[in-house]
Amino acid sequence: MAEVPGLSMIVAGTTPVIASASASVIVPGVLGSGSGPAKSAIQELIITTTLGIPAHLTDRSTKAKADIHVVYAKYIALLAACKAMSKLVTAGTWTYKAVNNNDMIEIFMSKSAYFKNHAKVFCLVKRSPMMRKWLENVDDAPADHEVWGYSKHTFDVLKAILTVLPDPVTPTVEGDRRKGKGKEKARDVSSFPDFLLSPAQKKKKGKQADKKGRKGEVSKKASTSKAHYA
Repeated sequence: MAEVPGLSMIVAGTTPVIASASASVIVPGVLGSGSGPAKSAIQELIITTTLGIPAHLTDRSTKAKADIHVVYAKYIALLAACKAMSKLVTAGTWTYKAVNNNDMIEIFMSKSAYFKNHAKVFCLVKRSPMMRKWLENVDDAPADHEVWGYSKHTFDVLKAILTVLPDPVTPTVEGDRRKGKGKEKARDVSSFPDFLLSPAQKKKKGKQADKKGRKGEVSKKASTSKAHYA
């Protein structure tokens, strides 16, 4: 067990009880929960005692980075952990030294990975409820090809898929909210690169391109007629 000055904890069975904020803390379990770089004493305190974060989400090994389901779960857990820690600090419950963003990020992943990929790409997942279901791996999640086409499950591909989608529109009328609940609008795949599309989506892309072309011709003819009339 490792001692961390600042808090005192009495462990009754498996349930830690804060007894004093003036002595020291004994953190149950082992330092370096999960795999990858060793965690600091303060990070272990957050993981094992304060927030009870599952060990598999603190695994920073290469194997853990291979499954984007796990990577997304880490991102969601990080957001939840930051929110929970903020509440503890505001309530005065957290009496140890101040925890910065880097402390929290590096519980789950490296800072470079977070700022390069997680923060830039996962924030776009709200644009696609279907992709969110897939990433959360829920029971009614769509099949791989429905959201990924026939591409690899990587950050670059995910970014390409999500970037061309519009941000969701927040309903302002109760009827609109009920009507749109749980549904995703049909995708305009005309701007998607072909490597992201299934054969059916490529066919749809061709039809959408033709439709836009016809609209453009009608608009051009209308403009010409107006100019001729004038």
